[in-house]
Amino acid sequence: MSQEKIDAYKKEKAGRKQRLAKQKIRRKIAKVVCALVVVALIAAFAGKAIWKKSGDTPEAVDAAVAASSEASVDTAATASSEASVDTAAEATSEASVSESVEAASETSAQ
Repeated sequence: MSQEKIDAYKKEKAGRKQRLAKQKIRRKIAKVVCALVVVALIAAFAGKAIWKKSGDTPEAVDAAVAASSEASVDTAATASSEASVDTAAEATSEASVSESVEAASETSAQ
């Protein structure tokens, strides 16, 4: 062997332990990062599936809140002696809204 090859071999051998240690650390970090990404993806898909099954979409929640507030307003209006035709129309629209909310929740529950 030439002296150049011997020197290169000794130099490579001297830093071998440090290089292997760095490679091991990099591999461990890469495995942990990949595992975290996989767990995050699985959690996202599971959360989306659970959210869909529960049927609590923001639109459905807003409709339910609006229907309940209309119901309290309508019951107060019908309790008074001066119930008008508009109150009856609101009650009819409230009934149709609550029926549509119930139908939407039934279809999402199935």
